[in-house]
Amino acid sequence: MLQRVRRLSVLIALAYAFLHVYPQMLFAHSISERGVTLYSTRPIPASAAERLAKARDLIDRSELSAPGRRERIFLCNSPWLYRLFAPLSGGAFAVSIVLTDNVFVASADIDADVAYSRAPEYNSRAFSGLIAHEATHGLIRRRLGLWRSLRLPNWIVEGYCDYVAGGGSFPEEEGNRILAAGETHPSHSFRYFRYRKKVAQLIEDQGLTFDALAEQGDLP
Repeated sequence: MLQRVRRLSVLIALAYAFLHVYPQMLFAHSISERGVTLYSTRPIPASAAERLAKARDLIDRSELSAPGRRERIFLCNSPWLYRLFAPLSGGAFAVSIVLTDNVFVASADIDADVAYSRAPEYNSRAFSGLIAHEATHGLIRRRLGLWRSLRLPNWIVEGYCDYVAGGGSFPEEEGNRILAAGETHPSHSFRYFRYRKKVAQLIEDQGLTFDALAEQGDLP
């Protein structure tokens, strides 16, 4: 009986790994634009081509951009399907899988160019920007290697990804006011906002490259 349980566990693990490598089996619809392919369980509106092109433009502005690299985005629009592929993501908008670079998005309205999370507040952001953010996670791993990328401080990783995306989920005007006043905000969303602003300062004001940015320590 114990051997059967072990064999069954191995088979389940292999099946789960197979799904992560070939998740398109569960996504009936797809569209590609400039090397970015979007898969969805629902019919994809024509506006998706514009969203993917905008995401590609954002990615290509980064010094980490890799010509010819392809991105695969899987729009779940289903809590159970998203939990299947991203069981540890909590209320995140999306997740980039470490070994495959596949990106799974929790929910989005493509026509409105808005992605949604399950967070109680600050739970929407630009869908095209989110694609760029998650694709940049893969580009960072490509640039630094898996081990070094996993050891980067969170403010560098998430700050740079949101810098490439051109924004996040925290309101820009409110975030700027809080920073100018020397205050803070308890939300996870504001933390990412602060990270992005710090990265922008180091790149735009001090001229740091990504490699120099990656040498920085903890956020002051």
